[in-house]
Amino acid sequence: MIYSFYERIKGINLMKINLKSMKMMNKQMILRYLIENGPTSRMELSRFTKLTPSTISRIVSDFSSEKLVEEVGYSEKSQIGRKPINVSVTKRFASSVVINVGVEQTTVAIGFLDKSIIEVKRFSTGTLKSFISTVNASLGEIEKKYPLNSEITSIVFAFPGIVNTQKSIVIYVPNLNWRNLNLKDAINYPYRIIADNEANLSVLAESVSSEDAKKSENIFFLYVSQGIGGGAMINHQILRGSGFAGAEIGHTVVEARSDVKCHCGNYGCLERYASLVLPVMEYEKNGRKLDGKTYTEKFQILVDLYAKHDKMAIAALEEFIHYLSIGLINIVNTFNPEKIIIGGGFNKIWKYFGEELHQRVSERAMPGVLDNVTFRDTYFDEIEAPVAGANALAIEMMVNNLN
Repeated sequence: MIYSFYERIKGINLMKINLKSMKMMNKQMILRYLIENGPTSRMELSRFTKLTPSTISRIVSDFSSEKLVEEVGYSEKSQIGRKPINVSVTKRFASSVVINVGVEQTTVAIGFLDKSIIEVKRFSTGTLKSFISTVNASLGEIEKKYPLNSEITSIVFAFPGIVNTQKSIVIYVPNLNWRNLNLKDAINYPYRIIADNEANLSVLAESVSSEDAKKSENIFFLYVSQGIGGGAMINHQILRGSGFAGAEIGHTVVEARSDVKCHCGNYGCLERYASLVLPVMEYEKNGRKLDGKTYTEKFQILVDLYAKHDKMAIAALEEFIHYLSIGLINIVNTFNPEKIIIGGGFNKIWKYFGEELHQRVSERAMPGVLDNVTFRDTYFDEIEAPVAGANALAIEMMVNNLN
């Protein structure tokens, strides 16, 4: 997980740390500060870290020779004398190549140390064989066009399923029926391979990017797309579970006697009632078609019709709202987070349905549990939340491996 420097060193007896470890910690502290705060003068770095100016200069010089930082103009914070020169992390190397795997479509993006992200391409996810082939081909194209470095760059996968994050093995993706995919065997490039669940990466992204989430210890990210995912951060730690299936809210049963079979093989799962798929199918079953190549695109059009008070759109979305509220009630009663964030394939669910959802949750949540809970849409819009989280994770891995 990504914490502030002070949270990281809390409880450590600094007297027991040898000089090499201390130097590494100092480098990590300075680089994290530059990543989180942007261009900063050496004087400000010294003031923040309590390190001597000579130590700051030596570490900045090391980073400069490694092409991790560069000088970028003058600080405006100095009031007298010559303005000090700012240093900032560079974009000389990509910190990550992100593969955000969706049920219908996969996004490939490049992330940098300054947290900026460039979307490179999208492709149809397809079969497992075609997916692996396209990913390897895409990585070959990216190597020719973007600055990658095997000591800095990580390839990070976000999956809509259960992932063994320790071994980078995809255990199970229900909607694609992919099982036991060893990414380190499948990817033919010499970079660090990281994999995680899309909702886990989304809650991570929020916790390091949005001001309110940074201040929250307990957050739940409800990922609504062609499926339903959940990412829970409890006391600043992502809940993974003993089998890496922590917070899989989409596969909790909301209709015990249902004959609606889920992709996971069970019946009556929340995912089958509250994903973007059901309202689209409900609307189209009466002969009316929604433009769009994916369920996400069609859902956006359906919501636009809903906002215009289209009766068929309202009817199609009623069951979606009902079951989504049940999912939220279960999250509130089970996890009792400070903040519930909703995002995924469509990032404006609370904007359009928040008032109705909040009313239904208020009516059925246990007394008192909503007193300290806030709801909102995801902070992310143009950049997908799992992509931002994947880059944040890659940056943290790189910083942790500094010499």
